[in-house]
Amino acid sequence: MLSQPDVLVVGGGPAGVAAAVDLAGMGLSVVLADQRDQLGGAVHRAYAGTGHSPVKRNAHHLRNWQSLMQQVSQVGDRLSLQLQSVFLGVEGNGRYLLDDRVAGRVCSVRPKAVVLALGGVERVLPLPGWELPGVTTAGGMQVQLKETGEAPKGPILVAGSGPLPLALAAQLAAAGNPPLAVLERGQPFRAALSQPGAAFNGLRSLPHVMEALGYAKQLLQSGVPYRTGCTVTAIESAPDGLRVATVNRHGKNQVYELAHLALHDGLDVNQTGLPPQSTSGVPVVWAGDCREVLGADAAISDGRQAALQVAKALGYLCNDVNFEASLQSARRMQAALRTLYLAPAPSVTPETVICRCEGLRASSFEALKGAASPHEIRLVGRFAMGACQGRFCARAAQDMAAQSDVPFELSALHGSTPRWPLRPVSVAALAAYIE
Repeated sequence: MLSQPDVLVVGGGPAGVAAAVDLAGMGLSVVLADQRDQLGGAVHRAYAGTGHSPVKRNAHHLRNWQSLMQQVSQVGDRLSLQLQSVFLGVEGNGRYLLDDRVAGRVCSVRPKAVVLALGGVERVLPLPGWELPGVTTAGGMQVQLKETGEAPKGPILVAGSGPLPLALAAQLAAAGNPPLAVLERGQPFRAALSQPGAAFNGLRSLPHVMEALGYAKQLLQSGVPYRTGCTVTAIESAPDGLRVATVNRHGKNQVYELAHLALHDGLDVNQTGLPPQSTSGVPVVWAGDCREVLGADAAISDGRQAALQVAKALGYLCNDVNFEASLQSARRMQAALRTLYLAPAPSVTPETVICRCEGLRASSFEALKGAASPHEIRLVGRFAMGACQGRFCARAAQDMAAQSDVPFELSALHGSTPRWPLRPVSVAALAAYIE
């Protein structure tokens, strides 16, 4: 690995790889760091077995990724891959720290510029029992499916809101274990009738429409029900796994007995603790879903745009390319999806866990009514003090705080000094640190 490259790119998904190959193609030396042992990010998570993955992948996304991988092989030694390395943060003097899991030590990189392409964070809204074993996120189950090539054993239920549950259910069905049902909390078909503008924008992208039709066809062939206006109300442990209570828009209750429950409520940007646009004189550019959640296609354009920004900041002459049209198209699509899948949040009880890392429940806010700042909420209440640093609980905590008239702004949660490290790191790796 180059210890002083022209550019450090963190994140090996579509945005990070697109930025890295464009920068290397301009003649800059680039280190591309990723926490996995292969590039791909979540959307292109590599199969851990031998040969080709048995999991069905969208042809459009696959072609885009294969094109990027071909460019990686073409740029040669100007691009250095630093895999199985976790980005820990940046020190005040501009040293970017990586936990090299292969070498078992923390190392530093002093780049002239940085592109951060860390992807998004999956959102799951708290509901009674969501912390139990057997409950996972839809994105987490999808990654497991892609890596292993096998669907989880036993009955599966997919629930929540958005297009990802539909995609996961179709992939599970194609892998040989169709879920019992897909429970969509929103009512996208009704919303399409009442919001024709959103429906039109949702249909403007032919690749996305064909992708959705492919998933719908797979579910229809596999006999998987797609039930809209249906909400999970409670999850309990059962002798053979989980007992999940649901209610539909007509008030009809139904209980499912299953082994695995996959939940999903959308994606958020992943910006926790990220350095600003310039740190110690080093230009920093965010790219992809960590900057703005726009999807895999737009992430490539956003990564290439980030590469242009970095090259210009370093004084390189490069041709202006306008990526705004493709990004605007993605914004219209995402806005349409938010409108079509809009749904009320599930109800919580006082005993509902809000912060899974610390085991904090909704009733924990009763002790915080005297808190005067997000800083007090964190230190006294322990919200966002766990390993996730608020990535998964902060938004739910903010909603609960608003109901209790407690001030809680996400932007002020960590104060003026970001918490370090951004990811857990072993003491042994820190002790073995090298410049």
